[in-house]
Amino acid sequence: MLKKGFIFLFVMILCCGVLPISAKDSGTYVPCDTRLWVDNQLVQTDTGFVTQNGSLLVPVKIVEEMGASFQWSSEDWMIQISSENKRLTMYMKNYQCANGAKVEKMPAQPTVFQGTAMIPLRYVAENLGHFVLWSGKDVYVSTTGEFQLITETNEEKPDVQPSKSLMKKTVVIDPGHGGSDPGAVSGKINEKDLNLQVAKILKDLLDQKGMTVYMTRSEDRYVGLHQRAEFANNLKADLFVSIHHNASPNTAAQGVMTLFYPTSNNQKMNGRRFAEIVQRNMVEELKTRDWGIIARPNLVVTRRTKMPAVIAELGFMTNKAELDRLVTYEFQKQAAEALYKSVLEALQN
Repeated sequence: MLKKGFIFLFVMILCCGVLPISAKDSGTYVPCDTRLWVDNQLVQTDTGFVTQNGSLLVPVKIVEEMGASFQWSSEDWMIQISSENKRLTMYMKNYQCANGAKVEKMPAQPTVFQGTAMIPLRYVAENLGHFVLWSGKDVYVSTTGEFQLITETNEEKPDVQPSKSLMKKTVVIDPGHGGSDPGAVSGKINEKDLNLQVAKILKDLLDQKGMTVYMTRSEDRYVGLHQRAEFANNLKADLFVSIHHNASPNTAAQGVMTLFYPTSNNQKMNGRRFAEIVQRNMVEELKTRDWGIIARPNLVVTRRTKMPAVIAELGFMTNKAELDRLVTYEFQKQAAEALYKSVLEALQN
């Protein structure tokens, strides 16, 4: 009896007692040109996919490909997903999910798109015990932890004519913070979101150049610092670019700086030289104050990576005038273009 009452209480929280959603949280749904693979099998869907807050949403029926079942009540706007001893209960346009006996906030709200119920893929897959990897336009779900990545040929991308010298290069983009770690916060604006927005634009630019590009995260989730460095090392990346935004007790502070791990100057390309290139391009492109390059020996993502690595600080969120600029697409595109130029220059040296 107590158990039934407990479950009823959680359902009531979902239906009636949800937390107010801020304007920043109520993100729009954007169609996404993505391919989904489950255990190395391409998933076909007439509906396609959408994103909200950087999270991918897929038709709920895809859980069947993962060995789960679902019930969708269009009258109640409720979805229940079950797999062995797992049960997830969620509602349309609601961030809250009853995950067994606890209520959690999902990174995106389930919705109905073109008449199809859509669910946040990573949240559901990982809570069913599966693994998710996003690589370029491909998203992989593995029930075993093993991934077989698909490599596109030039024939599949006729609009891209990459430089032959860059085709073999691998770049890892690291949007700082994420998930439970918001980074710097100014009002309702979190650094983690700004980092991710610039990172996605940068990835698109590098993809068009024909390089192999990976992101340590492609949505709002927490990734450990050592995990980020290990990710790049395992890929044997040629460059590592970590994207951040700054904060200071001095609210007048504004401008850009680039952090690096001090290494031997005998190398043709190292963290210091890469930082010099990034800083110069950011100052020229963004027309802002130059704080220079700063050696930081204790930062994990630059210390533990085995390739030239930098942390690009794109501006101060604590400066109101600069913050008003940081949140615009125009600035984010300019910042991404500065980093794009820097990556090309570093790889060609």
